[in-house]
Amino acid sequence: MFRKICTRCINHSYSSTKKDHWQCPYCGYDLKEEKAIVVDHTINFSTINNLLEQKRGMNIYRNQL
Repeated sequence: MFRKICTRCINHSYSSTKKDHWQCPYCGYDLKEEKAIVVDHTINFSTINNLLEQKRGMNIYRNQL
């Protein structure tokens, strides 16, 4: 998967291919001149576990207030 960042609205646009015609889905700007960045989709279970633990801690804190 590839990602381009729109220079007009600074939003991220994703695509499965590096196609010639690539429009920003937010503002419609033509992104064909922007560099496509390969997106890494590997799953890091320790990072996911840390995020879940943080969320659980935040929920416990909210319930104590």
